[in-house]
Amino acid sequence: MRNIFPCLTRAVAALGLALVLPAGAAEIEAESGDTIAPVVELYTSEGCSSCPPADAWISRLGETLGKGLDAVPLAFHVDYWNYLGWEDPFSQPGFTDRQRMLGALNRQRSIYTPEFLVSGRETRGTRAVVKAIQSANASDAAVKVRLVAALAGTGDIAADVRVSGDTGDSELYLAVYENDITRRIGGGENHGRTLHYDFVVRYFRRVALLDREGHMHTHTIPVEAGWNTANLGLAVLVMDRRSSGTRQALSTPLDRLFADGSG
Repeated sequence: MRNIFPCLTRAVAALGLALVLPAGAAEIEAESGDTIAPVVELYTSEGCSSCPPADAWISRLGETLGKGLDAVPLAFHVDYWNYLGWEDPFSQPGFTDRQRMLGALNRQRSIYTPEFLVSGRETRGTRAVVKAIQSANASDAAVKVRLVAALAGTGDIAADVRVSGDTGDSELYLAVYENDITRRIGGGENHGRTLHYDFVVRYFRRVALLDREGHMHTHTIPVEAGWNTANLGLAVLVMDRRSSGTRQALSTPLDRLFADGSG
């Protein structure tokens, strides 16, 4: 099994956060860097014949992270292709709503797949995506993010997040994504194809509005039966409330939480 989780996290010696965990529970600790790691959003669908090359490219992007590039890739599967005879099981209406919102911010005449956005801005072409990542990586981050993740007693994911710095007028999001998914497509434009995905968003929530005093937030994410826990990752996103630009972000694999088979 491939391990393509991005190397965007750094161990934190002591965060002093307030998780209440079972005795002996494993924890994952992560901290953002000094420069901005932008969120790269791909809007895609199993029902779209133009999407597989973009799906493959975001997987390759994941393999390069930590080797001169820092970013948090996320693949949002939309639902507006489902009418063509194949329902994408990863699609959610909320992901389509988010793409529409970002399309309006970018003054797009329409939304489409595949579409890349880097730090909330429509970005056409993979070379432009890389340049946008590099530009963000060259910018000092005004926001710091620290994360402790663990399994709660219920088997769900408990995330404790501390955000500090210039956090005014920002939103805090948590996303769970899954890597190394292979699917045989039985209908729609990709009928008969076997497709491979990484960074597929399984859970995405805005968990807080931030003020200029920073923020500490504890959130529990329910683990669903269809998720392959060996391939899950958790992303923490601090985004400008008005532009959806990335103030700071980090991601970390979660496989160690489930290594004992409890997941």
